[in-house]
Amino acid sequence: MVAAQIARTTRWFSLGQLRPVAVVGISPDTDDPGRLVAQRARDLTPTDAASPYLRTKPAYGTGGAGAMPDLIRKVIAPHVESVHPLDPADRGLGGFSLGGLMTCWTLLRRPEGFRRFLAVSPSLWWDDHLLLDDLRAPVTDRGACDVYLAVGEREDSPDRGWPIMPAEMREDFSGLDMVADLSTFTARLRTHPDVDVHTEVLPDEQHATIWPAAISRALIRLYRADRPAA
Repeated sequence: MVAAQIARTTRWFSLGQLRPVAVVGISPDTDDPGRLVAQRARDLTPTDAASPYLRTKPAYGTGGAGAMPDLIRKVIAPHVESVHPLDPADRGLGGFSLGGLMTCWTLLRRPEGFRRFLAVSPSLWWDDHLLLDDLRAPVTDRGACDVYLAVGEREDSPDRGWPIMPAEMREDFSGLDMVADLSTFTARLRTHPDVDVHTEVLPDEQHATIWPAAISRALIRLYRADRPAA
């Protein structure tokens, strides 16, 4: 669990200036790459939609993200809170890529039970930019929340980053506009005064490298001891 390792290291170096935080990874119970990708596509997408960036139709379909917030709220979080001294009123939700999409969708449509949100390189292109549309994805009323968003400067230039993508993959992803999409999403969130959003475009990072770079910055932004608690 890269995020948990980074959280431990970040807190150790924070000299007591980072609040206690438990990072819990959620993954399908399989080591099979094909099944993992298929379940990820089902569990982290909010609508049943075809994607130009998925080369084949996922074996288990798409559109299952609505079940994820309930699983976390009703099963996973209560179990973790029964083991660790955590505040149920100050839960966070985070993810990367399609996980970031699920996080952003939850922030807009099913925010109850979460106070802090972390989305790195969210797949906002999903379903013809569903989450950028006020009519298709209206914002649900909620209390105050803190949001950290990040994207890599080079995510829209697959020929500039490392690892170097094969030609067919570069062609597949040439239409992405991740930086502009995140800017649009940020502007949408900032029309809601109860949402404190911080967005970063990290220089020299692309989709394969941004997660380790962003997670430590996100933890510091969201869990600094001098930031207000829920």
